[in-house]
Amino acid sequence: HPGYAIAYKRNRIREMRYFGTNIERQTNIGGITKRLLIRQWGAPSYSVTIRNGSLVQQKITYYRGKYKLAFIFNTSTNLDHINLLKR
Repeated sequence: HPGYAIAYKRNRIREMRYFGTNIERQTNIGGITKRLLIRQWGAPSYSVTIRNGSLVQQKITYYRGKYKLAFIFNTSTNLDHINLLKR
């Protein structure tokens, strides 16, 4: 079963976060690397390093129509989760 987190603002979905499917994570989002992402989709719309306490992650964001897809990596081969946001 896939793992999702949904953030609401004024009873509307503001953000959806996708964590993958636990057991199948390696063949799901666990198989996505920075290198693969850039090879398939090209240069990102923007990229930024984010810090949360001692955790340092890289957020790679692509604009797709009315939405932003933000891929949050712990390392270049360890995708933590994917955020879907309205632009």
